Amino acid sequence: MITSASSTSSRTPFGKSSVRAAVRLGRLVNQLETGILHSRVLAAVPFKYRQIGFQSLKVMFVIAAASVAILLAIGMIAVWVITALPDPVDEEEPGIHEVSHPQHQIKYPELYDDNGTLR
Repeated sequence: MITSASSTSSRTPFGKSSVRAAVRLGRLVNQLETGILHSRVLAAVPFKYRQIGFQSLKVMFVIAAASVAILLAIGMIAVWVITALPDPVDEEEPGIHEVSHPQHQIKYPELYDDNGTLR
């Protein structure tokens, strides 16, 4: 099986290694399929059923890999959305010693005189 790669992906070292890994994986799957289909252990099973069984295993593997990829993509989008949300407003009331807090004068009016300065 010959796999053609685009010229842009093979320009980078990562692209080259990705193409090599994909080709090796394809060859490995073909060897595995040939070994399973012509196995002596499974000789009692008709050849057509062995083909259908192996194809269904390949489809289940592709579906599992795709579902993991989709879940990772959804997780990355969720993290991106959470980081893009604004920080919640600090609604804590000021303590008695937090004089610089804007709500301090409203919460503790007994500490302030008529002009708004601390006593």
